Amino acid sequence: MKAFRVSFVFCLITLSVGAQDARTIPSPVAGPLPLDPLMASERAAAEQIARANPTAKEFLTGRARLIYSDFIAVKRDPKVTDPVGRFADVLFYRYNDDTGLRLLVDLNAATVVDVTRVNGRSVPLAAGEIEEAARLALASSEVARLLGERAGSFRVATGAATREQINDNRIEALRTLGSTPDDPCTRDRCVVLFFRSQNRYIALNQVVVDLTTSRVLVNRAGGRS
Repeated sequence: MKAFRVSFVFCLITLSVGAQDARTIPSPVAGPLPLDPLMASERAAAEQIARANPTAKEFLTGRARLIYSDFIAVKRDPKVTDPVGRFADVLFYRYNDDTGLRLLVDLNAATVVDVTRVNGRSVPLAAGEIEEAARLALASSEVARLLGERAGSFRVATGAATREQINDNRIEALRTLGSTPDDPCTRDRCVVLFFRSQNRYIALNQVVVDLTTSRVLVNRAGGRS
């Protein structure tokens, strides 16, 4: 009976020491998995790699901007069910000819593996373009008269309004396409701005910004001037 007690105590001490050792060993820092969103450093690297591509260099000689640099899952081998590696989808837009350029960047190899031209009408708005459209609109005397004394308090919405923000003066935006040959937005890149105050829209569909020419167009009687 005495030997059993000694053995039992010894086991408890061994388990306690083992548990303590496990707690003191640091866990390895794992890198991003294939399906994880891109880290900020990866986004920046993808843009840099894309800009160094010869086709992109030529494309960016005009008035152009980055639309996004984002994660994309790629299966290089149809026999492999899970994506491998880290890839980024980088999209640029050029105002001169209303064209997009999309590049597939292999971040592990630090190279561009595919380049595709994109019709300008298919290129989404970048957050920076909405900010630019709002800045141009708020600098317009016509828009200032339209919004009145509250014009200077409007800010671009960066997401759904919280309970605290619901009555703020906010600017929302959508891409708008012209439907007739004489509409400048048929050929140019345009944004329609929605002004929201006290949780209600004001001057609805009345302010359009032509980003190609940096003009502010105010709707009057169904037209743009």
